[in-house]
Amino acid sequence: MGKRRKLETILIENNIVSNEQLQQIVQYAHAVGIDLHEAVLQKKIASPDAVMMAYAESIGLPFIHIDDVSIDTAIVAQIDPMTARQNSFLPISADQGHILLATTKPVIPDVAEQLRLQFNMSVRCVICTPAELSSAIAQYYPRDAVKIEPPNAPATQKPVAKPKAKPKAEPVEPMNDEDKRDRLLKVIASFNFTVAGVFFGLSHFQIPRVIYNSGYHFLFSIILGILIGAVVGYFVLRKLSR
Repeated sequence: MGKRRKLETILIENNIVSNEQLQQIVQYAHAVGIDLHEAVLQKKIASPDAVMMAYAESIGLPFIHIDDVSIDTAIVAQIDPMTARQNSFLPISADQGHILLATTKPVIPDVAEQLRLQFNMSVRCVICTPAELSSAIAQYYPRDAVKIEPPNAPATQKPVAKPKAKPKAEPVEPMNDEDKRDRLLKVIASFNFTVAGVFFGLSHFQIPRVIYNSGYHFLFSIILGILIGAVVGYFVLRKLSR
């Protein structure tokens, strides 16, 4: 296999452009930021067939006329119209382990990988003229074409909301002897103050006459104070134990 010729060489050796025209085209392509073959087409120096055949040879791809090949409409229907229009390609066939695309330049790697995953086939490109490709895309992928999902694509599912995890309780550090002693003193103090408060509080109010006349009013005050003090002490202990 001979060494592949560069596009500039092909344009000159095949008498598609002159040396002077080539220099002007190269400067124009650099200034505008387009490929060399696109610059030749825009300047209309040579026929589109001659330019695209030279470009195809320079990148090692076949050149075709879309009207001369049979389009597999079943493959066309499986590709999203928006993807085909935005990336300027037309699927021609899918056979022998590869899908064949007509385009004016090789498709970008991301698109090739997307098609490879969809069809489980390698992607190959053939070059055609921009006018032929635009006409074919307008025919097979009109602007009002509905977007389709790939046949093997999984159905879109709504994300399932995960239940919120309950906040974990912070570990309680064990109490040392000093903390235990401090807690006990607080419970005893609350108990004593409650008993004293009940006893002296009842002395300022008239207790039931039956109890007062029986001479047990002092004992009644003490018992009631102890009961209330025990309840208060219990709640204080629970609070301090959290």
